[in-house]
Amino acid sequence: MDLENCSYLFEIEEMKERIESKGDSAASVVCNLLRATSLQKQTNEFLKHVIGVVALLGTVQNNELSRILADYLGDDQLLAIVCKSYAAAGDLQKYEHAFYQLATEQGKSIEGRYLVICLEDISPYTGKLSGDSQRKLALCNPTLPNGKTPPGYIGYAVNMIDLEIRHLPMTAGGRGLRETLYYHLLGELQVYESKDYMKMALPYIKHGAVSLDGGIMRGNGAIFLGRR
Repeated sequence: MDLENCSYLFEIEEMKERIESKGDSAASVVCNLLRATSLQKQTNEFLKHVIGVVALLGTVQNNELSRILADYLGDDQLLAIVCKSYAAAGDLQKYEHAFYQLATEQGKSIEGRYLVICLEDISPYTGKLSGDSQRKLALCNPTLPNGKTPPGYIGYAVNMIDLEIRHLPMTAGGRGLRETLYYHLLGELQVYESKDYMKMALPYIKHGAVSLDGGIMRGNGAIFLGRR
C-alpha cells in the first residue's frame, strides 16, 4: 500500500480496507478485530479500552487537506493505536502473545514496533471551546497589524477535523478527541491555501503550518516545499 498517496482521513471505509490490506502492521490487525461481531474473551480484554487507529477516528472535507495532514503526521502516527490510558496499553502488552496469534490467524504478521497513544496520559488542550456541536477549540487566529488574518489563511488543522458524536467526550474528565488526541498530534498547526501565502505569513506562524498545495512548515523552522 502506498501510504503517502492515500486520503487517510477522508473516506473511513476506504481507509479501513487500505489499512487492513497492510498485513504487516498492528493497525491492520486492530481494524480487523474491531470489525468482528464476535470476539474471543482474551480479545475483548485488550480491546475493551482500545478506541481505534488514528487514521480512522476523524474525517476532513477536502482531499488536499487530507493528503497534506497525512504527509505532516507520517505513517507511524497515522497508524498509531489509540487507547484510553496506559493501563489499557498495558493490556495490549499483557495479551501480546494472543495479539500476535490473532494476527497469524488473520494471515498477517506484525513487523517491528508500533505506536500506542494513551489519551488519559497526554497533555490536553485546557482552553475554552467554541459553542458549536463539534466542540472546536477557541484558538485565536493569527492577526496582522491591521487586525485582519493573513491572506490565504484557512484555519487551524485541529478544528478542521470532523468527529463522530461518540468521540466528542472520551476521557474521564469529559474531554474529547479534539482536545486530547488531535491537539497532541497537530497542536496549533495553521492551514493556508498555498505555499506562497504560507511563506508570507511566516512572522505569524508559531507552531507550524501546511498549505493545500503541499507545503509543510515545521515549528522548528524547517520548511518542505516542491510538488507532491
